[in-house]
Amino acid sequence: MIHPLFLFMRLLQTVPVALLAFAPFADKDLRWDRKKGYVTAVAFVVLGSVCLALVSPLFSAGGQRNIYARDLTLGAMSVVFFYGWSRLVRAGTVRKLLVVVILLHYDLALHALSTVFAALVLGGRYTAEISAEAGSLTLDLCLLACTAISWPPVCFFFRRTLRENLPALDHRQITRGLGYLCVMAVLFIVAIYDPRYEIKPEVPIFVITLILTDIIAYYIFFQEIGAVRRQAETARQLADYQIQYQRILSQMESVRRLRHDIRHHLNTLGSLNAQGRAKDIALYLEEYGKVYEQLDQERLCGDPAVDSVLSYYRTQAAEEGAALTLEVLLQGASGVGHMDMTVLLGNCLENAMEALRPLPKEQRVLHVNLQPSGGMLLLQIKNACQGGEDTAGFVGWELFPSHKQAGRTGLGLRSVSEIAEKYGGRARFQRKGGEFTAQVSLCVQGGKPQDAQ
Repeated sequence: MIHPLFLFMRLLQTVPVALLAFAPFADKDLRWDRKKGYVTAVAFVVLGSVCLALVSPLFSAGGQRNIYARDLTLGAMSVVFFYGWSRLVRAGTVRKLLVVVILLHYDLALHALSTVFAALVLGGRYTAEISAEAGSLTLDLCLLACTAISWPPVCFFFRRTLRENLPALDHRQITRGLGYLCVMAVLFIVAIYDPRYEIKPEVPIFVITLILTDIIAYYIFFQEIGAVRRQAETARQLADYQIQYQRILSQMESVRRLRHDIRHHLNTLGSLNAQGRAKDIALYLEEYGKVYEQLDQERLCGDPAVDSVLSYYRTQAAEEGAALTLEVLLQGASGVGHMDMTVLLGNCLENAMEALRPLPKEQRVLHVNLQPSGGMLLLQIKNACQGGEDTAGFVGWELFPSHKQAGRTGLGLRSVSEIAEKYGGRARFQRKGGEFTAQVSLCVQGGKPQDAQ
């Protein structure tokens, strides 16, 4: 008969591992509520563990458990569990398989490490106690200790590293990654399956070294993935900024051209005036006024970067039915580099438009305030938004994860904060009552970036 404590310890060590299966996916990727998924997974693991414990004596002989029958039963339970789990997750098959391989690899490493510790503790009693039908309390305690120590960092890895990198990988990258991790897992299984842990210290040292090697391999693998993802994001942002910057240059060229043409317009008007053709002068000035009326509409403050970016998003807001209010009290140059101002305003307004699009048109409200204050330039952007918990006042960019599509990692607020620091200021953000507010202060005395304090 299985000892009750043995069954209890089995439940403790299987539940935390099963819960990790949901960690790499955001709420929008789950067909059920996350809590409902957790409850279902726990219930399955508990029921499966009870059934396995009850039938375990049927696969034992002479008080010794049949290890191979046990592993086949656990394999069948795992297949059923992951099939049900896969039905609850909205993600590509290859991505889900990658999570399954990593999860199984962790579970195998956990059992191998706990067995090493049990072998060291039990010494000469290891072989007899580890295969006894009643189970080993020492092994279970070692398994519980290893789970308690390793689960928090592994959970952090699943929730942060995997959740950030999985959506950013294309099919080719995720397929190659799956193949690489599968090879690692298979080699690990072959190396540690039913080893002679009682042979000390060679076997324990080998197993621990193998686990450390796998950890290093995982670290290098996901560091490379992160680097590729950041390079792709940087390239995308640079392309966006280049487009904005070209708009600025185009507008500046238009202004220079119009200024150059003024001399010709004045010559024409002087000639008409000398001929006494007042009616023709009036018609000429009317046409000339239409050209400059359009230019004045685009000129908000005289800073090419500010005028270009705000004009662009004013057009976008009009196309998408958003009520945009511009309160620009700046006159002339802002004192911020054109590229920096493009990145600053472009990221803030891009995020604002992204937040407005899911809302009904009557709720799409956006307000921009830009004004100097002494040696500071102050920017405040407010926009309606949906979802998310209210923040406790104004906070840093780190508390606002991206909700964009695959491949978009939401580095915009971080870029805004970095530019604010470059100019000796700061950027703070708040979400409250269905409204998102970005406040940015820049020190622009003398029109040059100030050293960040």
